[in-house]
Parts: sequence; C-alpha cells; structure tokens
Amino acid sequence: METDFFEAVWYVLTDPARVGEHLTLTAAEVKYALVWTRSRAALEFSREVAVARGMKVEPLYSWTLKDAFLTASEKLGATHLLIDYRPGTLQAAAAPIALARERIQPPPLNPKA
Repeated sequence: METDFFEAVWYVLTDPARVGEHLTLTAAEVKYALVWTRSRAALEFSREVAVARGMKVEPLYSWTLKDAFLTASEKLGATHLLIDYRPGTLQAAAAPIALARERIQPPPLNPKA
C-alpha cells in the first residue's frame, strides 16, 4: 500500500440497481470493503468477477465521500479495506476501517487564519 493511499482518489464498485450498495468480500472471517487506486483496475475486476458484473466504478475524491463510504461499509459489517485486490492473487494490502477514518480526516482548522 502506498503511503499516500489515504489522500489519493479511491475507486469503488457500486450496484446501480441498489443505491448505496457496494462490493464486500469475506476472507478468514474478516469482512472487507474493496477499494482500488485506479479506475481501470476496478473496472477490470467488475468484468472478471461474476458477482461484480454490471457494477459501476465510482470515484471517491474527497474525505467526505470516503467517510460516507467507510460508514456504509461498516453498516454492511466490514471492518477492513482491501486495497487493489485482483482475482487470483494471494495477497493484497489491507487496512482497518478505523485507521482509514483517522487518516482521511480533514486537517484541523487553523484558528489564527
């Protein structure tokens, strides 16, 4: 995972037929919300994995969109992000949602400004 992942644009797959629904994956008793750092990688995943076919790639540019995604992921039972996962690979970077939430927060307001 790159050090600037939390500041980069995230790409997620959403179900256009169900507003607010996005892709999760359970492995080793951990539920993950899937996130990609390139829109093309997310699109390729949606074409390769049957359950993701027809899902739409959505960019998350701002910390508020990322925070909303993390909240929705937690409501779906996810506890971690799985970053840039590709089918058939044995490893992918992961981060706890709690850590992601801390890292995406906007910088504190400067009271002297």
